[in-house]
Amino acid sequence: MRPVRVLQVVGDLDVGGGQEVVRTLARYLTEVDCSPVVVTLKDGPLRADLEESGITVEVLQGRTHSLAALPSAIRELWQLRKALAAVVARHRSEVIQTHLLRALDFLVLTLRAEPGVRRVFWTFHNARLDLRPDQLSAHAWLLKPKRVVYRLLYFVAGRSVDGFIAVSEDVAAAVRRDFHPPRRRIFTIPNGVDTERYGQLIDRTSVRERVGIPGDARVVIVVAKLMEQKGHVFLLRALPPILERYPDLHVLLVGDGPLRSSLTASIAELRDAARVHLVGNRRDVSDLLAASDLFVLPSLWEGLPMALLEAMASGLPPVVSRVSGAAEVVVDGESGLLVPAADVERLCAAIGVLLEDPDRARRVGRAARERVERFYSARTQAARHAAIYHDTEAG
Repeated sequence: MRPVRVLQVVGDLDVGGGQEVVRTLARYLTEVDCSPVVVTLKDGPLRADLEESGITVEVLQGRTHSLAALPSAIRELWQLRKALAAVVARHRSEVIQTHLLRALDFLVLTLRAEPGVRRVFWTFHNARLDLRPDQLSAHAWLLKPKRVVYRLLYFVAGRSVDGFIAVSEDVAAAVRRDFHPPRRRIFTIPNGVDTERYGQLIDRTSVRERVGIPGDARVVIVVAKLMEQKGHVFLLRALPPILERYPDLHVLLVGDGPLRSSLTASIAELRDAARVHLVGNRRDVSDLLAASDLFVLPSLWEGLPMALLEAMASGLPPVVSRVSGAAEVVVDGESGLLVPAADVERLCAAIGVLLEDPDRARRVGRAARERVERFYSARTQAARHAAIYHDTEAG
């Protein structure tokens, strides 16, 4: 069977869950009769990882003008469309899959008219599909009309696109509810994690020293972009009694984002602020996970969080919000603990349960690793994508 030439188009290659999906998927598509190329509209640190894996990356100029500046925006979109068509021709792409593009999904759909292109898929990484205020801060007055137009466009164009790929059942339900696509055009393919990359034996003491944590401490780690969705503020509210009860406990916050300043200020107000470490984006996340004892993700909503899969692949017991995606991955009480979103008391109690009983925490961590290996491996994810790609070719 000839490899299917696949173009993965992503908004940017910054550090983030959706971007990590692209990195992992492209890496493993090469093992299942696919030839992937990644196109990004903004360069970022994950480009190096992709190229080190032998994946070709094309960097194009993304949008710089909003639709409020119509003449300039239209010219820019036309130039971007020409650049994408040139990439399609250069790599003789047959299947195009988008990630994190929002309105540009519709521009990519027009590439169906290019010679050799058989199908276009849109990928949805989040169960909250409407535009949020933080995504349109410069023109807040456009939020409501844009939401209406987005839903209408996805409804209409959804009759032409070849598939909506949802990263979890909850995301698929949101797509059905908001966009009403034809039933046979929704594909639920859960995110997968590179299990070979996580759970390796390391020198925990030396890794902890990199971020200023004592080698004999117990470590709670959060890996998430510093944004409202991830719920860091609720963890910080839960920390005072936990830090007081467990004097050997340190909390490691990995990630960056728009809430960095406010979270830094909130940490400074804690009595035990010196034991809370905000370290920004890191290239050694797998080591930091392996050097930790407990993973926490207090999200308000999700799609299917890659950080959770990576923590479980590292053998960490997770405490996570009972929200879309995460609640599909974690079997409550067996491979992790689920708590209501934004519930500070329940979050505090769940963290305490696992800190109080290290044997139980280790059992939960082993079960978490086994569940990821069985249901959420990158190879499984790639194989399921390849199945619809090859079906595309056969049809």
